[in-house]
Amino acid sequence: MLTLLLHRGVELTLSKHGQIVGMRRVGATFPIIAEELVVTVDAARQVWNRYQKTSTCYTARRPGRPKILTERDTRHLKRYMTHDRETRRESLNEIITNLNFNASSDTLYRTLKSLGIGHRIERKRPYLSKIQKATRLAFVKMYIHWTAEEWRRVIFTDEMGMQTGSNGGRVWVWRYPEETYKEDCCGVMHVSGFKKIKVWGGFRYGAKSKLIVLPEKQGEGKLNAQEYMEEIIDKELFDFWIKSMEDVGYVHVMEDGAPYHKGAATARRKQYEQDGWEGWGPGTWPSSSPDLNPIENLWHILRTNIRKHRPKVLKKEDLMHALEEEWEKLDIELLNRLIDSMPRRLQAVIDAKGGSTKY
Repeated sequence: MLTLLLHRGVELTLSKHGQIVGMRRVGATFPIIAEELVVTVDAARQVWNRYQKTSTCYTARRPGRPKILTERDTRHLKRYMTHDRETRRESLNEIITNLNFNASSDTLYRTLKSLGIGHRIERKRPYLSKIQKATRLAFVKMYIHWTAEEWRRVIFTDEMGMQTGSNGGRVWVWRYPEETYKEDCCGVMHVSGFKKIKVWGGFRYGAKSKLIVLPEKQGEGKLNAQEYMEEIIDKELFDFWIKSMEDVGYVHVMEDGAPYHKGAATARRKQYEQDGWEGWGPGTWPSSSPDLNPIENLWHILRTNIRKHRPKVLKKEDLMHALEEEWEKLDIELLNRLIDSMPRRLQAVIDAKGGSTKY
């Protein structure tokens, strides 16, 4: 009896497996099966033994090539990548060198991806000290129980500076999707000084003020309290406050802690208090809290839309006109949604223990 010897490693087809099992079940011996199906006796016996143990004709899965990075390497990598600000910003080659891995950058990238750690653009957020976090938390807890109707009676105000051709570079960090605003994953942005063009605006639920272009200062001089009082408080802010009182009754005016909101501006507010002026100003409104002022979202929309202008805005006069044009285009429904997000913003600050939030 002649049996054909197969080369080591030749894979039997699933059909051949079924034939071996079928012949064996009707009583055929392994030598007969081997001769009939042109397989080795050992191969026929292995197929039958596997069938008896697993009730299947499928071939056992082979272990394949071992992973370059072991489970221990992967655990070490996971801890290292989220250790601090510096490790989150290292390049793939730096990580390989620092961890002494015998792996390529492609292998490392795939491993990080399998762990859910992606290479993402660093988000900017204000720097917050422990005192500022505590102040934010105290302020939020004081107003967390405000209803949507109460927030709809708040006038949010702010200034924005913009200049042509201002575009910062991007920084990439390693992080999980849910770590967008984790301190290690964010870059620090500080309040900037006077820009080539500075504007003021305010809005409440259902209405927005006019956009005011603030007067240009010689050199890089900053607006002072007297000028802020004369150009904003005594003009558009006062008019918008009075109109809002006529439309919806009592309103609350929000102003942040910018230096020029103090001094003469504080004295003017005290005079207006006799006529019903109430609000949050310097000393009350927590510092470095753009996430609690929804007008910041409107500034972002304005900047984004202006950068889309074609041809690009290159002259100061054109930028002034573009800002006013985009401000007028802002949809009231967008403003209303931003106002109605205030309860969620306050809760997010509580959840972050006073830290930065996604807003």
